[in-house]
Amino acid sequence: MKVTRLYQFSFFALLFNSAIAFADIRLQAPESVGAGATVVISWQGQGADNDFISIVTQGEAEGKYNKYRYARKGGPVKLVAPDVPGDYEIRYLNASRPYQTLARSKLTVTEVTATIEAPQEVMAGENFSFSWSGPDNERDFITLVSKGAPGRKYGKYQYTRKGPSLSLRAPDEPGEYELRYLMGSSKKTLARSAIQVKATQAKVEGPKQVPAGAKFSVDWVGPDNQQDFITLVQRDAPGKSYGKYRYTNTGNPVVLTAPDEPGEYQVRYLTGSAHYTLGSYDLTVTATGAGLDAPTEVMAGSMVNVTWRGPDNVQDYITVVKQGAKEKEYSDYRYTHSGNPALLQMPEIPGDYEIRYLTGGSHRTLASRPVKVTPASASLLAPESIELGEVVPVSWEGPGNNQDYVIIVSSGSKQNRRGTYAYVRRGKNLRIASPAEVGSYEVRYVTGGLMQTLASVNLEVTPSRIPGTLQVVRSGEAGTEGQALPAISIILDASGSMLQRMDGRRRIEIAREALLKLTEQVIPENTLFSLRVFGHKEKDSCRTDLEIPLGPLNRSAVKSKISAINAMNLAKTPIAHSLQLAISDLAQAKGEKIVLLITDGEETCDGDPAESIQQIAGSGIDVQVNIVGFAIDELMLQETFQRWARLGNGRYFDAQDAQQLENSLSQSLQESYEILDQQGALIGAGELGAAPIKLAPGAYRLRLVGGSASEYKEIQIESDKLKVVSL
Repeated sequence: MKVTRLYQFSFFALLFNSAIAFADIRLQAPESVGAGATVVISWQGQGADNDFISIVTQGEAEGKYNKYRYARKGGPVKLVAPDVPGDYEIRYLNASRPYQTLARSKLTVTEVTATIEAPQEVMAGENFSFSWSGPDNERDFITLVSKGAPGRKYGKYQYTRKGPSLSLRAPDEPGEYELRYLMGSSKKTLARSAIQVKATQAKVEGPKQVPAGAKFSVDWVGPDNQQDFITLVQRDAPGKSYGKYRYTNTGNPVVLTAPDEPGEYQVRYLTGSAHYTLGSYDLTVTATGAGLDAPTEVMAGSMVNVTWRGPDNVQDYITVVKQGAKEKEYSDYRYTHSGNPALLQMPEIPGDYEIRYLTGGSHRTLASRPVKVTPASASLLAPESIELGEVVPVSWEGPGNNQDYVIIVSSGSKQNRRGTYAYVRRGKNLRIASPAEVGSYEVRYVTGGLMQTLASVNLEVTPSRIPGTLQVVRSGEAGTEGQALPAISIILDASGSMLQRMDGRRRIEIAREALLKLTEQVIPENTLFSLRVFGHKEKDSCRTDLEIPLGPLNRSAVKSKISAINAMNLAKTPIAHSLQLAISDLAQAKGEKIVLLITDGEETCDGDPAESIQQIAGSGIDVQVNIVGFAIDELMLQETFQRWARLGNGRYFDAQDAQQLENSLSQSLQESYEILDQQGALIGAGELGAAPIKLAPGAYRLRLVGGSASEYKEIQIESDKLKVVSL
């Protein structure tokens, strides 16, 4: 009896607790909705995290449910009403089996209807409009299908939520179709409208015969529906095939390129959707010939003129490959459109090769000519020894290719990468900077491609004599403290080479940072200032842009502009043109002016910076052209910049790292002097009042930068002594 009483007590306790739980849940929901409508259900009460709400047929067995939503965080939840009209129940179910119903609410689902108004006929492939009325439930849509397609079938469609007037594209295939209004929940069809898609045609006309690889025009007449196109295929190609093509919306006529392979072809007008052929005509592609004329024997790595005869179609090119190389192989090449003859570099490894004329489309060989590449040789003439710090004069004989160079490396070095150097394109007589340390070295002629050593001579670097020092100061009455700076026009190189990295950062990032410090900390506010940049906006371009027109320096505006500058890969270096424009940029400034060029490379836009600077200097304008070379490691290029700066009555500053770049930019706006030897070669430079510079003992000329080129002061430097000169 005790067990029975305990069982009875537990059973009644469970019923009592369930009644409390049931009483604690209250549902708020509509009593009636249309079929497929979204039902918003709110609830109140103390439920479990995984309790859920579902809609079931009225009278459905306890614990049953259909699609549901968890009743977390107090709702509301959204459910889609059934698409069959009738009486239903919204149930709040307990999270655990047997999914006891804790609350319920009656729901009547009423019937819904829809209508579609559309044209009875449309042309294949065209866009057509239609209107509709209906429940517009969530994800309801209008679709176009073949007449008699099974229920719930759909093709291209538009959601009704996009508005009461919609459009679709007719199929490319003519026939009987239906527009159908489908419910989003079950894809039940609520309305339909018959529509006939009528056939459309097109016509294409053009030459009946063209040479292989040639361009030709095709006139067309057709519907010009979205993505319709004209294509060229083999004459017996199956329907829907396509090769190279042009969309009809690009114009009439369209221009196609014939295949490189002669044969029988067909030009076709294809629909953009299903690629149905609406019109065509036959085309014969005829063979085209080519010929080559070049030496039969050449030196390895040399540049050879190859005279050619051929179609000169787009991207046809001349190349050199190993004799017997597979079809379509190529190495160094020149496009035929670049000129005739084509200047082609031969391989650096001796052997038997072929020069070939290849088509730009399929790389088909139209002509070939054998060529024997013989070993290259070179010779060097250089001093046997120099003092540390002296320039090394080197003359050479050899292939003389554009990227060949002469380099100084440690004796016995296995690599030709690290060392002071000069490109042989600078001329037969080179000047190479001294190595940084005393020791035994080799001067080598190195090919630009495979870095092969063609010639080598020994060089001994001995300790230098004890230098003297020179300090140049302002005279007492010539102080310049407090004077405003001249108007400043800065030219910044943002070409592709400025993307190279230095100590983990790109050069352009370092240049931006240094330029920001110059404008924020060195140049006084309201100084007349302009900024021109090249290389930052277009690839393969010589474009130069005035980013900040001349005006009083506004530091916040300048900071914003400079911070946004970035280099662009493959952009070129228009130094000459930028210098010419910089003078125009300063046209409104009166008195003294400074043009400051910041660059990491040489002119690549066929300009002549020296000529541009000479024109500036000879125009009577009071201007000083200073140049800061960033990461320039070739002495002869540095000397070229030095020569340009002197032509502009200015000074060259060499910066090999970030700190030197900051210092150079600051120094470029200070009064400077230059030290020249008795032959006029630049030996050193500095700023008035700055720390002394070291010079080898001897006689020199001192010139104030910005003064007359003929105004010199003769000085004598003695070993281990300080010379102070007042200007």
